[in-house]
Amino acid sequence: MSNISGNPITAETTTISAFHSDIIQTNILTRLDGSALASVASTCSRFHYLCSTEHLWENACYSTWPSTNTPCVRHAISTFPNGSRSFFADCFSSHYLATTTIETASMNLDRTPRLISAVDIFHRKRLVFSKVVETETVTGWFRCSPFRVDMLEIKDVIKCPVQDTCRNLGEELRLSWILIDPVSRRAVNVSSGKAVTVQRHWLSGEVNLQFATVVYGEIATALEVALCSVVVTLVEESMEVREVSLQVEDMDGKHVNGRDSLVILKRALEGGRNWKGDGEEGHREFVKKKKEREERKKRAERRLDMLCLCVGLVSLTFVAFFAL
Repeated sequence: MSNISGNPITAETTTISAFHSDIIQTNILTRLDGSALASVASTCSRFHYLCSTEHLWENACYSTWPSTNTPCVRHAISTFPNGSRSFFADCFSSHYLATTTIETASMNLDRTPRLISAVDIFHRKRLVFSKVVETETVTGWFRCSPFRVDMLEIKDVIKCPVQDTCRNLGEELRLSWILIDPVSRRAVNVSSGKAVTVQRHWLSGEVNLQFATVVYGEIATALEVALCSVVVTLVEESMEVREVSLQVEDMDGKHVNGRDSLVILKRALEGGRNWKGDGEEGHREFVKKKKEREERKKRAERRLDMLCLCVGLVSLTFVAFFAL
């Protein structure tokens, strides 16, 4: 047996380096997903070179996120510094540390006239929903209204091609929501992948699944932490998807308007990745901090009420004393 160059391959020389580069790229690297491809690329300079081919990363992106294989997304990815490889690196992790300040992100809002949302939902390993939506971000209506991106119209219903019974939607359903800024050539995945909460309505039969990612600032204060929340509503028995939407929530539980949401999302787009545990753990931490903040506000309000009551009683006492 010999390789393409004509050199015999013996038991002592049958290592991966003995194979021709074309064989490695065609028969081995094309079978790897993005994370495995990145691992192979870090082993040595030869594999780093072989794994840098654009079509390998294109295939990795399309197989991981089928919605990226659309004309507008493909065009946006082609403008990234390293094409599909840069896009994959941006989107593979959903845990981010915002490294830009709120002031800097606010100044750069006009540089983001639109956002592209690429959404994919899988049941187990089967694709059940895939769609791309573009959202303008420059009008006063967008800036002042509560931020919300809907993948479906009000009356739209998508029938999922699922043939077997759904035993545990919280574990079996996977969602990816990638936001792309085509001007800054950055992308971010704002979904936790697995649902962090699952709520069933006993009367309508609807199931609400929440996929959430917490965006942390350099200083973890109320102004530096936000929750990107994706809600999927479906009927479990018929597997009809009725809602797929994205909103941004602050530490007070309020849905943020378009301008402030864009500031938060731009900080996530321009920031680096920071591991904060999986989506469920990050969501639990967010909910915990949110409750602690609510308790502090309630205690402060009670103290203020007691102070006002005391001042009122003292004032009445003085009035009554001088009235005698």
